[in-house]
Amino acid sequence: MEKIEVRAVRNRDELNKAYDIWGQVFREDRSFFQERLDYDNSYDMNTTWIAKVNGNIAASVQIFPYNITFENSMLKVGGIGSVGTLPEYRGRGLTQTIMRRQTDWMKSNSYDLSLLFTDINPFYQKVGWGTVPVYSYSLGISNIPEFMPDSQYDIKQFAKTDLNQIKDLYQDFCQNYIGTWIRSSDYWDGQLKWRHENPSEFLVAKSHEKVVAYLRVSNRDDILVINECCFQKGHENAVFILLKEMCKDVQRNKQIRITFAPNHLLTHYFQRWGAEKKIVTSEMWKVINLKGLLVKIKNVLTKRIYSAKKLGLEIDNCIYLIECGNSEILLEIKGDAVNIKDPSEHIAYNQLLKFNEREFISMLFNGAGNINIKGYMDDKLLNILFPAVPYNFWGTDSF
Repeated sequence: MEKIEVRAVRNRDELNKAYDIWGQVFREDRSFFQERLDYDNSYDMNTTWIAKVNGNIAASVQIFPYNITFENSMLKVGGIGSVGTLPEYRGRGLTQTIMRRQTDWMKSNSYDLSLLFTDINPFYQKVGWGTVPVYSYSLGISNIPEFMPDSQYDIKQFAKTDLNQIKDLYQDFCQNYIGTWIRSSDYWDGQLKWRHENPSEFLVAKSHEKVVAYLRVSNRDDILVINECCFQKGHENAVFILLKEMCKDVQRNKQIRITFAPNHLLTHYFQRWGAEKKIVTSEMWKVINLKGLLVKIKNVLTKRIYSAKKLGLEIDNCIYLIECGNSEILLEIKGDAVNIKDPSEHIAYNQLLKFNEREFISMLFNGAGNINIKGYMDDKLLNILFPAVPYNFWGTDSF
């Protein structure tokens, strides 16, 4: 009879065996996975999990911890990546078992959400992750209009001396969104090492020696992907100058693609230039701790109630019983306050809201009005609590 053991790695030798697995089952070589963790100064072995079969390490899954802003609050996310099993051990459900245990571990370590990227969605649905679509926009490079040269901007390839200004620009720009990675200085330094970006794939625009905009791209055989674009307010034209410079030596029949928030400058202009809009279903989310998440954003919800009342909207006191997966929580609106409570044996509420993972995350990021569940779309209070917000995940942070 087989003996299967699932846990986090305990030493460097076990971590090296995880690198061996990933290097064997993915198209990237072993060094890709090792550098990703070696360059992360905050790496913790508790985030690398393995399954052993009769003492042999057969499968491994990595958690990439990060934080995102949610208006004036912060949420902790566990990115799931490097999900791999050696061919001879497949069919035992090893990685799914790992991910169930990782879910418990993340909950006990104050994580709120988990995100992964995949093209085999049904596999992860079985362990509780739900697909939350986003949109990409693609157009031919020849469809980008000509722009008048602007002597105000000096376009250069990224240099290490630009990094402190870029960090500040990134932080200021990302305050307009949720979902973006809150990057520490160590993370910036590590990311620039393990991504191995060519200098031509990271361009900056300077005005009077100050960085006011930048672009980061991936240049593939068939498509140019803009992974990140930040700019200072008032310097929107620098983005267009950067875009033309980035495309200058690229084949004219090539496609260029973005997957940015609806209110990003380039999203607006790509649509204006006739870009093809496509649904992207690679993002899958899971709610790790429903109560912890709602407690963390309680001040945001309270602010939304207060702002609605200032506009003259009448809002009645109400108690929602929210169910998401196997979790239940009471969300109470009383006056201007929002309270989050655990249900007791005897509970009283006005409305039951029952969500799966996909529906709850869609409500959190895209607004209650976008959830196609009978009875919810006309709920004025729910739309006030959960309006559409500008969600954005930069491709440079993919795991």
